[in-house]
Parts: sequence; C-alpha cells; structure tokens
Amino acid sequence: MKQKFPHPSKKGEQFEFIDGKFSNISNCSEKKKVLEYSDNLEGWSEDHTEMIDHEIGSNHPIDVSSRNMCKFFLKKYNKFERNVILEIGCSSGNLINEIDSISTNYYIGSDVLKKSVKKIAEKYKNIPFVVFDILKNPFPDNFCNTVIMLNVLEHIENDSKALNEANKLLCDDGLLILEVPAGKFLYDEYDKQLLHFRRYKMFDLIKKIENAGFVIERKTHLGFFVFPIFILVKLFNKIFRSKNIISKQANLSNNTIIKLLFFIESKLRKFSLPFGIRCFICARKKVTSK
Repeated sequence: MKQKFPHPSKKGEQFEFIDGKFSNISNCSEKKKVLEYSDNLEGWSEDHTEMIDHEIGSNHPIDVSSRNMCKFFLKKYNKFERNVILEIGCSSGNLINEIDSISTNYYIGSDVLKKSVKKIAEKYKNIPFVVFDILKNPFPDNFCNTVIMLNVLEHIENDSKALNEANKLLCDDGLLILEVPAGKFLYDEYDKQLLHFRRYKMFDLIKKIENAGFVIERKTHLGFFVFPIFILVKLFNKIFRSKNIISKQANLSNNTIIKLLFFIESKLRKFSLPFGIRCFICARKKVTSK
C-alpha cells in the first residue's frame, strides 16, 4: 500500500510518491519533488542550519549518541511490519541513511525550512520530503506509525499543541521518539542564540507528553557522565556572555575524552539515567476505545 499525501492547496486531491516524485493521483501530469504545506521561522532559520552544519557538523559525540539511541528505541519498541516514520526536523539529514536502510521502514523527511528541504531532497532522490509546520498539521489522523522529533520541541513556542498534533499524526500504538535539551535552570545565552524557547525538566516534559495522550515506554538522559562539566560551562555562560558561544562550546565538547565518556554511556542503554544534557523519551499513543 502506497502512502497518500494530501494536496497542499486542492482539497480532496492526493499525491503518491512514485519514482522520486510526488504524483497527483487525480491528475498524473502534476508532479512535485517536494510538497510544500507551511513554514514557521519563529524558532529556526536557514542561517541556523548552515551555522550548525559548519560549527558542529554531524559527528559531535552527543549527536552520534542521539542517533544511536533513536535507532535503539526504534528496534526495541516498534510493533509494525511496515513502519511509516515521519521525522520532523530533518534539515541536516543526519538520521536519514541510518533509518531508511532498514527494510521495514518507510521514511518521510520533513522540516519547516523550504530551502533546506529542497536541498536535501536533491541528495536523497528516492525519499519523500515535505515542508510543514506541525502547528498547522495538514495530514490526516493516523498518518504514520512513528514520529521522530530530535531537538525540535524546544524551538516551538506552543510545545503542548505540537505534542497534541504529533498524537493525531500517529495511529494507535504509534511511537513518539523525542529528544530535548535538559536542565530547565541552565537556560543561557547559548540557548538564546540557538532560538530555544526553553530547556526541560524531565518531570515536566513527561507530564506534557502524557497530557497529549501518550504513555511513556522509556525515559532516560544523554550526557550523564559529562553533565557535571556541562553545568559548570552553562553557569560560566550565564556570567560571561560570548558572541561566539556556539562555536566555543562545540569545540570544547568535541574531544577524545568526551567521546570516550559517551562510548561508556552507550553501554548503559538498558538503564534509565537520572540526569544529563538531554532528555530522551520513547512514548506510545494510547489505544482509543472502540
């Protein structure tokens, strides 16, 4: 069964992704490489994407750990033979190959940035990409089996509405894999420059997720061993503000010792770590009564 996508502007019409392009089911002559529904630049921008790619890249220890944890949760908690995965916030494309290579997965990439999505769609020609703001969710209920939001929710001012929309996107028993910056009290200039609306306390985050209609399968943290150092850096940031804080912090935290500590942490995935740099949660949509 092919995945159907609503037409961005014509109610009732749908697209299918065939041979590297979206094709209008009602009008086969209408083809699009990317479907554009809506954007939202209040919490991110094209310049920020370019800055992160340049200053941090795809091989920073915590980001590698993040992708590995995501794959671990997918393997452990997926119940579906055909797992339709919607990644919200895919603009850098770091997770795509690792997920799409699993034969049971049908991956859909999405972001709010048109330029970034079009660029990555040229690189991954056989994967469907859409531009949409989750607060203006254009998709029908039960659209997919898994929603992945890694370091996205903190960029959305109305995060509770975003979680509610993620719930609507999912079928019963569908998975939400979510990562956000941890340590509510550590919000600093670094977060401001990255357009974070907030950092999270795990207890508060779980409450929001449960209120949106999910049950928690697993909760943990990333960056457990480096968290004491991280606290000192964040407190220093609060006192001494720097224009180049993103570059400095990225360089400071990308070294052999940090890589070793994350490697040791990777051996503890069976355990729920009580604190860290990021909150990481796998939640399941409640089955609706029939």
